[in-house]
Amino acid sequence: MTTLKAENLSLAYSGHPVVQDLTLDLPAGQITMVIGANGSGKSTLLRGLAGRLAPAAGAVLLDGTDLHDRPADEVARALGLLPEPLDAAGGTTVRELVARGRAPEGGAGAGWTQDDDDAVDRALAATHCTDLAARDAGTLSGGQRQRAWMASVLARESGVLLLDEPTTHLDLAHQLVLLDAIADLNRRHGTTVAMVLHDLNLAARYADHLVALADGAIVASGRPSEVLTAEFIQAVFGLPARVIPDPVAGSPLVLPIGRHRVLRPEVADDGGAPRFRTSRLEDESPVAGQDASGRDAPAQEPAAGQEGGDSAVVPVLRKPAVEVCPTLAFSLTAVDVQDLGPSFRRLTLAGPELEHFGTGGHPLDLRIKVLVPPAGDGAVERMRDLFADLAPGGTISDEDASGWYRTWLAKDPAERGAMRTYTVRSFRPAGHPGNAGADPELDLDFVLHVRRENGVLVGGPASVWAAEAQVGDEVVILGPNRALCGHDYGGIEFRPGQARRILLAGDETAAPAICSILESLPPGITGDAFIEVPSVDDIQGSFTRSGVAVQWLPRGMQAPGNLLEAAVRSAVAVPGAGAVDPGNDYEDVNVDEGILWETTSGSGQPFYAWIAGEAGVIKSMRRYLVRDVGIDRKQVSFMGYWRTGRAEG
Repeated sequence: MTTLKAENLSLAYSGHPVVQDLTLDLPAGQITMVIGANGSGKSTLLRGLAGRLAPAAGAVLLDGTDLHDRPADEVARALGLLPEPLDAAGGTTVRELVARGRAPEGGAGAGWTQDDDDAVDRALAATHCTDLAARDAGTLSGGQRQRAWMASVLARESGVLLLDEPTTHLDLAHQLVLLDAIADLNRRHGTTVAMVLHDLNLAARYADHLVALADGAIVASGRPSEVLTAEFIQAVFGLPARVIPDPVAGSPLVLPIGRHRVLRPEVADDGGAPRFRTSRLEDESPVAGQDASGRDAPAQEPAAGQEGGDSAVVPVLRKPAVEVCPTLAFSLTAVDVQDLGPSFRRLTLAGPELEHFGTGGHPLDLRIKVLVPPAGDGAVERMRDLFADLAPGGTISDEDASGWYRTWLAKDPAERGAMRTYTVRSFRPAGHPGNAGADPELDLDFVLHVRRENGVLVGGPASVWAAEAQVGDEVVILGPNRALCGHDYGGIEFRPGQARRILLAGDETAAPAICSILESLPPGITGDAFIEVPSVDDIQGSFTRSGVAVQWLPRGMQAPGNLLEAAVRSAVAVPGAGAVDPGNDYEDVNVDEGILWETTSGSGQPFYAWIAGEAGVIKSMRRYLVRDVGIDRKQVSFMGYWRTGRAEG
């Protein structure tokens, strides 16, 4: 699989720096969208990656070799680039143009075959250019020229495609046809794609990976759901916006907010004066076009400043949280507390609001946020008030629906408490025979990293709170809204696809997720599950209907991770010489500075690995599986839950 990487790359025009000291490793076999404001260096970066612009410093590496040290024809075969205008083709016909993309060096001639001609037809069809095959390129419209160039690039079937605004001049229907063709090429052939796209919503829908540029530097990168937030849009584009789940694809949907948020008038049925339509406010006060009872009122004279009544300012609208918020705040009570061992404590939380909790199926490794209350009387009540709008019975504005984390973060730490991430060990709906009462219940298993100093319990806020929790204690959690979240919910990372053999590996922090996953596996799934815990007393009962073998590994006095790594290496052996693709590598991560977290949706391959725990250990196991064993990185999900030497986070 062809790889392309920029190392400390600087690019300039006429001595003016545009891209400075940029390092980017395009994820092999994935679609990377490059986004950013005008003038941020997106197109310049693509030209540099394609070798069309010589670096002022640094290098571009194609399969590990400096791009500029390789023959031009070799680079041209490996990289497909779409930044040029079609006008340069002169009088070339579209069919000849596309054939040029498939032809061997020297053009279509003796080396041209029927297979090549068929590939041209497929490329033309992919971009709806078949009707243009005999047209002179110089007579085409902008959209037709763009589609013809795209067909030319697709026809080459290069290992890497670099596309600068490929949807320019295309209507919406042809934009989707083109992006679908690119996505199909990526899925069928593993083609690595880097694409500049201004449409953030289409970028989010088609991207595996987003890279955001500002002033020639990378300011954000990751999955679309991680990058595209209202705060990011404001910071990078200077644009107030709301970000909600795309109802079609589930990807982030950016809704920009302009200055003039107005309602336009509608002409009355009788042809009279215009009147305005709007929604009722929460306080039931009359609005434009309605009387106090809510019925349409007679048309009024325009208010001062409305310039003849051609617009009316829209009031801030509040909507039921259960209808618009993928994340809800649930107020719960502890109905049971169990010590599972010296390192684990289980809290069973219940409440009627959990009727709205979930993703429509088994929780798997579902993550939620626990709002650990600060010390002092009335702390939980204050937190409940702080998140009242996000409660299942609350109402909320669009701004608050997407900005709850920013609102919480702005509060005084003594008031807001701590927010920590935990995995749901199990969830039981109302009426389950194992429930303590009539309400739905969920179990959370806490790993306790606490000690006593002078009779006082010391440790992270969540560990101390869980160690001292009692039946009757109240807490607020943030979790998925069942009405809006399904199995594609971002808090679920276990996605094995069609794999029938799996590997689950983690330390005590991953034990709740692994045990929950095991319970979900059907018969016919085989593999291994390894769970390293501090002591033999921490071993828990684990149930699975599958054929996955489960091993608990008490570490005792050994260093954390030693037993886990040894077990993984024993279960997944290195194949014989020549069986590993030497290019099957991955972007290294400094676990002391960055977050080690990459999850994938398994495809049709038979093996899938899910590993989580201490970041340094996970990095080592990931390197072994991907680089040494040769497992496709798309079949390995890995998560650094914590890092040695860092405080609870």
